Amino acid sequence: MSMEFTHWRGFDLSPRLEKLKRTFRHEPFRSAEDMPLHINTPTYFSTGSLDKPEDYYTNPASMYAYQADGYEKHLKLIHDDYIPYFMPWLGTGVLASAFGVQVRFPANTTDDPVVVGPCLKTPADVARLRLPDPHKDGLMPRALQFIDYAVGQADLPVGLTDMQGPLDTVGLLCGQARLYEWMADDPKMVHELFEMVTEAFIQWVKVQKEHIGEPLDSSNGLQGLHSPGIGVWESDDDMVMIGGGLYREFVVPYVSRIFDAFGSGSVHFCGRGTQHIDNLLTIPNIRVVNNSPLGNFKAFAKLKKGIGSRMVIEIQDGAPDEVETYYARLFNEIDDPHGLILATFVFDNTAMDNKGGYHLLDREPVETANRIVDTVRECVRRKLAFEPLLTDDGQAAFLK
Repeated sequence: MSMEFTHWRGFDLSPRLEKLKRTFRHEPFRSAEDMPLHINTPTYFSTGSLDKPEDYYTNPASMYAYQADGYEKHLKLIHDDYIPYFMPWLGTGVLASAFGVQVRFPANTTDDPVVVGPCLKTPADVARLRLPDPHKDGLMPRALQFIDYAVGQADLPVGLTDMQGPLDTVGLLCGQARLYEWMADDPKMVHELFEMVTEAFIQWVKVQKEHIGEPLDSSNGLQGLHSPGIGVWESDDDMVMIGGGLYREFVVPYVSRIFDAFGSGSVHFCGRGTQHIDNLLTIPNIRVVNNSPLGNFKAFAKLKKGIGSRMVIEIQDGAPDEVETYYARLFNEIDDPHGLILATFVFDNTAMDNKGGYHLLDREPVETANRIVDTVRECVRRKLAFEPLLTDDGQAAFLK
């Protein structure tokens, strides 16, 4: 399918694409409408979802229909800038599973597939490790089956499955505590492990792109978001647990190799990663940072100030319960909103509080999504007009 996905089921997506492209060219926002808002509903994953079909993870037709029909409803009812694509989702352990990690599928589809535990416990286990075959090992063949089915529909563009990067994948293979011990005790072995996982990551992405029919240096969708001209994404959630020195030694070289293979890339992490601002700036071909601030507004503002002139930043929290207050506090800390994209996930029965925690909360996703759109538009408008976002007691200034 053409990478210029301008129309779908009667919807003209061209204005949304142009808005994204302007943001990726780092053009300034002239008005609040210029900031792309991509509210992910329905979510492609199961956490917080109440309506996934029972065969979502076993029947590609079921997953495809759920996502496609959900996106059609979204485009009809939600006034954001969302651009749909099919996400072949099988949890965060696809690459790790190909090395031998076991993945447990949920008893019902209100939960996601999860890694059971590490498979590397000794250096001897590492020595026996071999590169996986994407057509034979772990969940890779199932992911390709879902990709092939979606491509055959010739309807939605198809993106990559979840792409946990070398740091997260090695952490799944041996456990984070053991990995950090090995970094100190046997760095040579750890580098060899990272090299193998990085090569497997690159080969896996290339096979997916071959099945999808997309070029190496571009993608239909990355982590729920159309990202024009970005070749790949990798998740580095575990970066928030290590210092800048370890990340610089054991991660930066391998992420750099991945982004070099695909022309450009996006790094995702949840939480505070400000200790890695300088490291991120040294990665060639990094174009995007996808971050979930989790209520740490000052840390996000520091991240934006440190890297915002060099790359696009995608805000990808789960939708908060106090929508107006959360986003008013977030944007109040930001000096300059240019180069930001909102890519919030709206769950059916789960919401984030203002401190980054999550709790159960019944709400209507469409209403919540439109409320987020209206709130963020008002926040950006006030920021561009130098109007206050907060009252003296820390509440949104525009609450009625």
